[in-house]
Amino acid sequence: MKRAALLLLAALAAPAAADDEAPAPPPTEPAGEPAEPPPDPTAAMRARMQALEARVEALEDELELAKEDASYLEDKLAALLPLTGKLGGYLDVGAFVTTGDGAGTRSDLIGTYFPEYAGIVPGSWVFMGDPLSTTINSRGDVADTGESRAVVFDPIDSGGKSTFLINALNLALFAGIGETAQLNASVDFLPRARDVSDVDGLFLGDYLDVKLAYVEWRPRLDAVDLSLTAGKFDSVLGFEYRSIESPDRIGVTPSLICRYTCGRPIGVKARARFLDQRLIANVAITNGSHFSEGFPFSSETDTNQFKTGAARLSFAPVPAVEVGVSGAFGAQDLQPDDGLHQWHVGGDVHVAWKDLELTAELVRGRAPGQTSATGPRCDLAPCLRYWGGYLLAAYRLTNTLVPYLRADSRDALHEAGASFVYVSTSARLTAGLRLELGPHVVLKVEGTLNRELDLDDPTRIPVIPNDVLTSSLVVRY
Repeated sequence: MKRAALLLLAALAAPAAADDEAPAPPPTEPAGEPAEPPPDPTAAMRARMQALEARVEALEDELELAKEDASYLEDKLAALLPLTGKLGGYLDVGAFVTTGDGAGTRSDLIGTYFPEYAGIVPGSWVFMGDPLSTTINSRGDVADTGESRAVVFDPIDSGGKSTFLINALNLALFAGIGETAQLNASVDFLPRARDVSDVDGLFLGDYLDVKLAYVEWRPRLDAVDLSLTAGKFDSVLGFEYRSIESPDRIGVTPSLICRYTCGRPIGVKARARFLDQRLIANVAITNGSHFSEGFPFSSETDTNQFKTGAARLSFAPVPAVEVGVSGAFGAQDLQPDDGLHQWHVGGDVHVAWKDLELTAELVRGRAPGQTSATGPRCDLAPCLRYWGGYLLAAYRLTNTLVPYLRADSRDALHEAGASFVYVSTSARLTAGLRLELGPHVVLKVEGTLNRELDLDDPTRIPVIPNDVLTSSLVVRY
């Protein structure tokens, strides 16, 4: 069909081209010689058509080759482009120094400060302070756990010595599944020390941490923006969980209450947005709490039948302000009794106005534990009651420089029969600078002052030397 159209156009154009030319004068024949017969117009037209047909065939061949080249390039591009969407991550290199031995707790050896536990818990296991207050990176790793009996995994074990550290090498995976579903995963590779000559060495050395592994489906609905998730996903509690990865977090370290809201549980989740995305509802059913894995009362695989339900409702009255409330209720983790119910409630406010960003969050919760008829309190299952909060302010001075300031506090009592008791009433003040060196490189430096308090008697608890100066160089790829 294409060839016939081209030939027809050529045939129609031929007479018009001939008409535009001025007629040639008839040749003058020499006298006495016979005249030659006039040329055959049919033969001339046939030759012209054959030439045009040859040109059309050549153009068609060139067009076909061009199509094949374009198709080849499109196939190669389609094969290569998904790689940029499937692979990503970052490298976080840090260095830190602490006062004291790097631990956030001290023992009340002879019952000087908390005599009410004398004769119930050995003095060396009555702890003042917070074992997770000396965090040195975005993962929430502490410089040293000291003599802690509740948090005993000590992968850094600095002993108060300064050190360089690969905080994490992160690999993030993404894959689209059809047009409405996707798979996401995030893994940290963690180089850590291990004394291979120590036969009693407890810890792993280098290890992996699978932080996220979930599939998400977003059905096409007109009435609501809905996403359904199954697997190991982000928390639904509070606000801080949204930016806990090193490149996303304004500062280096998490708040004191992040241990309660920044965990990544396993289960199912639904998220819906209404009113032009100003109203957002998040609901999850998971194996256990949303506590981080670096803190007790958290388990990815359940030890009881009663699951944990959690939800957050947030509303943005204006684009620069978001207010949220959240809560969770379920069986206490790491024990088999479905009748022990731990709960958590919280509220948060986030303001992003011009170059200023403010975030405030408060939480409160309890895990009741279980006590035997004759044993010390919480001997069958540990007890925990807590409240805490933080206020974070950051201001973008220039396109690259963001200073920030955070004040946070935590009041908690953690008991486990005669095994240990933690009396933690801590306050911290953190100041830092974030330097954004282009779209892929971020440098952060921050210092934290740690103080142990007793609101009823400020002189009751001694000052523990556990301040921290830390840094983070993050390269995103």
